Amino acid sequence: MISSMIVRTGLNMRVSAVSSARKELAELPWVSFGQHSRHGERNSVVRFRSVKDGKTRWIEFSIDSKQGKKLVPYARRNALLREVIKECSQEIEYSSANISKENDRVNLDSAMKERGFLNFSYEEFCGLVEHNDQSISPGYKHGRYLFRSKSEMLIAQVLDQLGLEYKYEPVILINGEERWPDFAVYCPETGRYFFIEHLGMMDKMKYRLDNMEKMTLYEGAGIRNGIDILYTTEYGKGTFTTNAVMGKIAGIVIAQALV
Repeated sequence: MISSMIVRTGLNMRVSAVSSARKELAELPWVSFGQHSRHGERNSVVRFRSVKDGKTRWIEFSIDSKQGKKLVPYARRNALLREVIKECSQEIEYSSANISKENDRVNLDSAMKERGFLNFSYEEFCGLVEHNDQSISPGYKHGRYLFRSKSEMLIAQVLDQLGLEYKYEPVILINGEERWPDFAVYCPETGRYFFIEHLGMMDKMKYRLDNMEKMTLYEGAGIRNGIDILYTTEYGKGTFTTNAVMGKIAGIVIAQALV
């Protein structure tokens, strides 16, 4: 089964991703985005690190200048690689820590059941009702579903490739109010399901803050990040890949196998 393969290869995928990103980062010019204040005005710039005679100095160019436009792709690639390294390293550390915390998680599961939280069983998964929003435009269709975004459609395609059963926008109650996580996905080997929430505009401050509140709400309802729910993110064009989805699914399956 596909989830057994994921358990065997998940950590290796992360280690490989971190190694590859670090290697590419070392070969790129050291360029980053920044802000320059002058006469009370803040302007976007790209900063280029230059080393001469053993001394390091930073050279700034306006993001709209001829030199700046040439450096922007390098700055974007640097930022993306650093994000990959950060996320994968955190997930490696998290998956490793799960091993030593297995007993704590078992006790936490028992406490959650006593408080009436979701138990993430297959029976519960089968009982989930989909929101079935008729107002979704027909732009992104896969299988029997219409999706709100191209990225959600790509996630569904990954789930189908992995042979994992899922529901789109299942209805759950949190503090008496309806919520619709993007996906509920059942994993037969672990006997549990999990949610996927795609956060598609994380480069926008208000959107980030709104979704931080949502994540806190989920956590308060006993829906644990990395075990019961995973978040996929986009910080602008080109920052979302199906490989990232594969890696995150691998991580949550490993975590579920340990609880």
